[in-house]
Amino acid sequence: MRMGLALSSLTAESLSTLSPEELKKLLPQLTKRVQELEELVGIISRGKYMWESTFDAITIPVHIVRRDYTVERANTSAAAVSNASIKTYSGKKCYEVFASRKTPCPGCPLQTSLAEQKVFTQSLEEAVHDREFEVTAYPYQSENGTHDSAIVSYRDITEEKRLQGEVVQQEKMAAIGILAGGVAHEINNPLGGILALTQLLIRELNDDDNMKPDLEEVEKAAKRCKQIVADLLDFSRVSKEGDKREIKLDALVGKVMPFISGEMKALNVRLKLESDENIPSVFGHPDRLQQVFLNLMTNACHAMTSGGDLSIRFGKNKLGGARIQIADTGSGIAKKDLLRIFDPFFTTKAPGKGTGLGLSISYRIIREHGGEIDVTSTEGKGTVFTLSFPPLQDV
Repeated sequence: MRMGLALSSLTAESLSTLSPEELKKLLPQLTKRVQELEELVGIISRGKYMWESTFDAITIPVHIVRRDYTVERANTSAAAVSNASIKTYSGKKCYEVFASRKTPCPGCPLQTSLAEQKVFTQSLEEAVHDREFEVTAYPYQSENGTHDSAIVSYRDITEEKRLQGEVVQQEKMAAIGILAGGVAHEINNPLGGILALTQLLIRELNDDDNMKPDLEEVEKAAKRCKQIVADLLDFSRVSKEGDKREIKLDALVGKVMPFISGEMKALNVRLKLESDENIPSVFGHPDRLQQVFLNLMTNACHAMTSGGDLSIRFGKNKLGGARIQIADTGSGIAKKDLLRIFDPFFTTKAPGKGTGLGLSISYRIIREHGGEIDVTSTEGKGTVFTLSFPPLQDV
């Protein structure tokens, strides 16, 4: 029998030549080695489980991606955003599964990050599933020692961008409101004189006088200017808190209907009312809110020149306050125009058909009430304005 047998010096071939007695002597060493291997396997398994659990516990979407955009691994948050399973990602391009695109997402920092071998962050130029994302790529060394992969994370900045836009919009509205109020007051007096003198001349001229049609055009233009000035003053007006009271939105909309019923009939527009039970009340200015509803409902009618449905839906928002949606099945608003829809003097109507202040004034009134006004639109299908108000107890 061979002496001094050590497990570490044996190969599979030499192990097969050992006698039963020699194998018996090696058994304790084999048993110990198997136990050590089992412990190592356990440590590796626990490490793998902890890594996968940690990876999946990250609340933002994360991919491990190769240079060619092939996904090596995706976490559950990424799968949730794209409404897919983690297995679906394996071997697929990240832009195919995550963004449902045929080409890489514009603004993706992956290639820049790998080329410069440093962390790179950039916002995607286009929304993914109606969400805006800021993407960060972290280069890392893969198992084969190459630097052709990166950990890519996606931070949802949709709400952040919306709030930034709200701040900018409010600051812009406040500045324009101050300017508009000053300009309107300065213009109002001379404009009133022009209109009064024009009307006096019209009354004094004979019907067959050649100047009368020209003066009537001047009168019409002066009246339009006066309406613009009135809108400017309304835009710059700050409401008084003492004028507010508890309001039922459905009752307030009912008061608006007589003002647009004739136009609805002429344009063959059908009214559809939808309401949840126990619609919350709103604390506000009835006249100011009535102005908002009249403006939005009139705009909706004008968007349906060939007829359609004007839908008004009452309900609750996520905070428990009142919500009203005013929807039409009209021509819709172009995506490029949606970003400017609440800007003063911006209008998509033909020249002479609108001042471009209606939606700006509506926006300001809703903000005065602590509410929010949002718009979604699809060209050729229609537009939906959603107005949300805070619960009464929060006012």
